[in-house]
Amino acid sequence: MRNLFPQRVLILFITVNTIFSLSGCVSHSKDNNDLLCVEKNVLNTANAEGSDALVLKNFEARPANGLLKEISVDLPAYESVVYFSTDHRDKILDAANRIFPWAAKDLQTIISKGFKPDPKAAEPSRNGLYVLFKLPNNEFLLLQGIASPDAMSHFTINDNGSLKIKLVTFGTETVSGDIPLVAYAKSDNLYDVFENAWKNAINTEALAGRTAMRHEKEYPEMFTYLGWCSWEQYRRKITSDLMVDAMQKIEESPLPVRWVLVDDGHQHQTGFKMGDSRMLSFDAHPETFPNGFKPLMDLRSEKIKWMGIWHAMNGQWQGLHPDHELRELDPHLIKIDKKFRGEPLPVMMPKGDSISSWMFYKGLIGSTKKHGFDFVKIDNQNRQMRFYKGKENPVKTVSQHAQSLERAAHELSGGLINCFCSDLLSLMNTKYSAVSRVSVDYLLNNMEKAKSHLFQSYQNTLWMGQAVWPDHDMFHSSDKFAGRMMAVSKAMSGAPIYLSDAPDHFLEELVTPLCYSDGKLLRPLAPAVPLPESAMISALTTPEAYRVVAPLPNGAAAFVAYNLAHPTPQQIVKTQISTQDYQHAGSFIQPAVPKWKVPEEGLVYYDWYDGKGGLLNDQYKIELDGFSDCFVQLSPVKKGWSVVGCIDKYLAAAAIDAIEYNQSELKLTMIEPGTLVVYNKKPVKCAMASKVEELGGGLWKIYFPKGKEKVDVTVTL
Repeated sequence: MRNLFPQRVLILFITVNTIFSLSGCVSHSKDNNDLLCVEKNVLNTANAEGSDALVLKNFEARPANGLLKEISVDLPAYESVVYFSTDHRDKILDAANRIFPWAAKDLQTIISKGFKPDPKAAEPSRNGLYVLFKLPNNEFLLLQGIASPDAMSHFTINDNGSLKIKLVTFGTETVSGDIPLVAYAKSDNLYDVFENAWKNAINTEALAGRTAMRHEKEYPEMFTYLGWCSWEQYRRKITSDLMVDAMQKIEESPLPVRWVLVDDGHQHQTGFKMGDSRMLSFDAHPETFPNGFKPLMDLRSEKIKWMGIWHAMNGQWQGLHPDHELRELDPHLIKIDKKFRGEPLPVMMPKGDSISSWMFYKGLIGSTKKHGFDFVKIDNQNRQMRFYKGKENPVKTVSQHAQSLERAAHELSGGLINCFCSDLLSLMNTKYSAVSRVSVDYLLNNMEKAKSHLFQSYQNTLWMGQAVWPDHDMFHSSDKFAGRMMAVSKAMSGAPIYLSDAPDHFLEELVTPLCYSDGKLLRPLAPAVPLPESAMISALTTPEAYRVVAPLPNGAAAFVAYNLAHPTPQQIVKTQISTQDYQHAGSFIQPAVPKWKVPEEGLVYYDWYDGKGGLLNDQYKIELDGFSDCFVQLSPVKKGWSVVGCIDKYLAAAAIDAIEYNQSELKLTMIEPGTLVVYNKKPVKCAMASKVEELGGGLWKIYFPKGKEKVDVTVTL
């Protein structure tokens, strides 16, 4: 069993002589080797063992161009690397939702000319948040930046391929105190290094109580049901009449959509582009929503139970207009001079002190409650830093805003979806919120974007999923390239699932497998993550299968194998799902559980798309032709039986409760009647069923009349 307790924090006692002048070396507490030589500003990760967070004790420095300190990193020999950074070579601010998992043989390759593995991204940025190394002895070494309340660290790849750590504020104010520098973890278990590094970082004294593990947070009720969002279909063209029409059609639709999210386009603002939009008030736009949000609220029903609203972290993309109507906030705002297309664009932003920050976010989130909304989606979070760049301490200010947002959403709203938040400052300040976007936006009917979106969503879950459930964004069931693929990936995420089709374009056959008749979603026990070897590949350039796994109830595991390479290879990509893969299924469950073991009687596989399966003989071979996926569930065999589950649903095993295995009979509860598949070598019967059909391979398909109530089932030989 893995160590479930937080790892110790290694405190680095650093004596400050003058600003930027440090002396002394610090030894790694596990042996006599020097891990960090302060005098030479070198971190020797070749000697790293286990996991720790390194903290600069009694540190004091004044930033030069926003930089407090640089430390070179001596690396061990490694076979390959994954560098989590944004795109555009020198970018670190404004990463938004664009953190890509750049995989290569070495760091030098990642910043080499012509290295551009993602067709929907620019060249990789040299500035990153995480670095994952695969070592020659089948171990992994992870280095993780840390965003504390006063400073944040990130990595930079030098031109010669070496690595350094930068401690920054992007401001001018002197920083002093015990400042976390970096976390690291080394293990032969991929999932352990991400979990241990994260735990070490958030358990430093500076970060204590500012965030939490995923399982420690309350998951909002509405996100356990199917939803709908206006953005991808209508963008900023929404009006009151359009939203009323959409909601009326959703009400009439046979699909059980239980919540509606009013996305960007409703605000009382000037300008309608991201670059020039400034908020005038917290009300709806008087021209496009002349009666405010009341016409929408009047359409609440037993079906559409919850309503959500979108806002930007700054109120609007570019903050508040100087002539805004929220004059009570004036004492809590500062003016920031920006430009748009070469012309001055003054904006108002909340001050960085705790009172001003709280007054702004209490006002913003409080307004959503006043208008009748049940939850909020907050966008543009990690772009805040640029607004404050060059002022006293932007890291401190943005950290304070994140804490104020969390408190306001916790006290005044029923839920929060974090968006444009793939950065350490956002994640390390998710004190209450349990949901965050982890990927670039989904885009309708765009194969390149779909591949990038899927790859990024699963890879970023490795680090973001420590603290939140990974929102894979909305999707169109009617997407001609990836409708079913997106539906399955959303099911695997365990996060909110929300459609964005025009309501009369819903493809019911792709959506109903996600939920029950009341819209309640079937969810895995933990978010899906890549299998260890997939986590290290460049899936968008390599003609290899990218494979992910999510744990399901009753000892079952769901796997998806993707062919994401672009251009799509002409040759068939071959892969498999094996008994060894099953052992990784529970690795992302929180709190941590022992590594799953293959049952003595073996496993049964079920290919959901092909509707076939049987006893797994070590591995199930898969062929992927073109941009495609294969969706397979493995279920344990006990006393001769295995329960695949209700195959009307993607996560079939999650539709079954309270299984009781006996040699001659099987008892279980179907959460909602449908089509049940079980395994036994011998013929089976069920008195309650309308029909029993042999599928081959020992699988039996048992049909039940449709219903909405739980039903207890007995299957006998």
